[in-house]
Order: sequence, then C-alpha cells, then structure tokens
Amino acid sequence: MSEQYDAFEMKIVVSQEALPLFERALDTYASALLARLIEKGAQKGMWELQAIFETKPEVVSLDTALMIAADAVGIQKPFYCLSPVPHKNWLRESLLSFKPVEIGPYYIYGSHIQEKPPIGRIALEIDAATAFGSGEHQTTQGCLMGLMDLKKSVNSVLDMGCGSGILAMAYAKTFHRPVDAVDIDPESVLVTRQNAALNGLKELITVWESIGYEKVHRSYDLIFANILARPLMDMASDLYAHLNTGGIAILSGFLYRQERWVLKAHEKVGLKFVKRYRVNGWSTLVVGKD
Repeated sequence: MSEQYDAFEMKIVVSQEALPLFERALDTYASALLARLIEKGAQKGMWELQAIFETKPEVVSLDTALMIAADAVGIQKPFYCLSPVPHKNWLRESLLSFKPVEIGPYYIYGSHIQEKPPIGRIALEIDAATAFGSGEHQTTQGCLMGLMDLKKSVNSVLDMGCGSGILAMAYAKTFHRPVDAVDIDPESVLVTRQNAALNGLKELITVWESIGYEKVHRSYDLIFANILARPLMDMASDLYAHLNTGGIAILSGFLYRQERWVLKAHEKVGLKFVKRYRVNGWSTLVVGKD
C-alpha cells in the first residue's frame, strides 16, 4: 500500500535566541511545529525547526513572515524548501516532543506525560501544539519570573495575546483568582479554553477573541502581554488606558537589543519602569502606572 502524501513540511536552522520568533512567525500557518536541538556536526548548538502544513502554504505569505522574524533578530532569512510528507498525526508528534518544564514552583507538562507531577509544585498541563506557550520559551519563563515576584493577588488580571493560556492559568492556579484572556487568533482562544478545562480552571478563566484591546472594555490591576516588540510598542497607549492606577504590566517577546525601544514607548505614554528579567537573549519588562 503506497503512502499518502497530503501534507507539506519545511525545516530551518536557527539559534536558540531566534527560535521563539520563528515559531511565532510560523504558528499562524503551520498545523504543527517541532523543534530539535542539533547535538552534533557543524551546526551543533543550533535548533532545527520543522513546520508541518496541512496544505501547501502560500509562499509569498510564508516568506514575509520569515523575513519579519529574521529582521527582528537581525539575521538573514533562513534557507528552506517545501517538501511533501506522508500523512500522519502531526499534532500528536508535536505533543510527544514536548518535555516537562520546571520554572520555580511551576511544573509544565503535556498530556502525554504519564508520571504524576511532583508533590508541592504548581502543575500546569499544556497541549500547546497549535498555540504559542508551552513554557519552553524564554519569553514565557520571564513572565513567570515576574509572576513569582508578586507578593499577593490583585483584583483583576488580563492575559493579552494569551496563546495557549499558560500565563492566565499560572496566575489562576497560583492565587485561585479569575483571569480574563484574549488573543487575535481564534485557534489560540480555543486552545486556551481547552487547557483551562484540562486544568480545572474553566470557571476562573474567561477568554475571547480580540484584535489587541479592541474588545477589552474594562481596566485591570495586572496585564500580561507576551507578544513581540513592535505590537507591544504600537499598543502602549492602549495598555496605559486599560491599566488601573497602581497596576503593573509584565511585557515580553523581545530581545535584549529591543528592550530600550519597548521601554521608551511605554515611558512615553506615562508608564514607569519597575523591573527587568533576562533569559538567554530575551527580555521581560515590568512597568507600572502611578
């Protein structure tokens, strides 16, 4: 029986620093993403990122997404070619490549992990194959570090650009308080709802689709925004308008070299620098509203 070729794949090789940017760039188009650390040869220490597409993607759109990611990290667009691949459950393949991640008190794992989470940890079960946010990325880690430094819960929280819902769930599980979450991508909204139910947080997390703050009609004491440098800068005034006096925002999704631009955009609208976290080339900023 001959194999059925009804999907396409592409592979690129990028640095660890660049990996999250290219994952985000491809997430819109790919049905599954698989990242593998290269441990031997001339490219040792680099990462091979494999993207699987259910149908052949439009090359112009794909090139544009890759060029934007490459420009953000200051490199040339990586070489790639599209190849047909046999049918298989790529979503399952992607999930199986997701190993547990431990960040402070948080233990983040996929549903395929059979072992029970360690006692005393805040366990988050994530099936993030079709939405950004498995806990592996430096941007997510920086946001969780900011969350760990919170001394107490606040009355209202928004996860802007929620992806898999990992930050909303981390807050809800830590403080047992409700969280609102929004994303421009309907798939991310669906995945966040599924993950919230998977973790027994369905009643605490309210999620809906929104282009930025367009459908956000209230203000918050805490806002997570793990996106990218340019959208964060463009939405700085909207963030200010939706942040309560005395509130803070935890911002991530940008490189060390982009940090000053992101901070300047937020200081320009009246927000104040509070703290920064840096993880392997990626920055997270905490800003506040007096």
